[in-house]
Amino acid sequence: MRRLILLAAAFLICLPAWAADPEVPWGPLRDATQKTVDNKPVMEFEPEAVALNGKQVTIHGWITPFNLGDGDTVTSFLLTGTPGTCPFCSGAQPQDFVLVSASEPIPVDITAELVLTGKFEVNQDDPTGFYYRLRDAKRK
Repeated sequence: MRRLILLAAAFLICLPAWAADPEVPWGPLRDATQKTVDNKPVMEFEPEAVALNGKQVTIHGWITPFNLGDGDTVTSFLLTGTPGTCPFCSGAQPQDFVLVSASEPIPVDITAELVLTGKFEVNQDDPTGFYYRLRDAKRK
């Protein structure tokens, strides 16, 4: 009986780790490639990115604000896997960014890594030209 209680306690301790949102890896996002199908450019996404489409996820990255109309906070911004202040990181492609729509204002600090949760989307034909979105994002 004691073993059963210890086993149940160990299970309950580990449960939050099992129930955690999956993390979005930047490598498979960046590895998307463009090809031509019926004379139309089409993105070919990595299976790891496609598997996260429509799911609640966690993602780490650095903020790239494009509108500071709210002062020192934003609700829409770009997230990238490398800091915007990196002098050696250049040549960014659209697949290097996630377009974020936050459910609450996020303080702008381009020097600090953010950890966000939200609904991840992979988009082939997004009118903004970005292939990835994070909706209803919140700081973790």
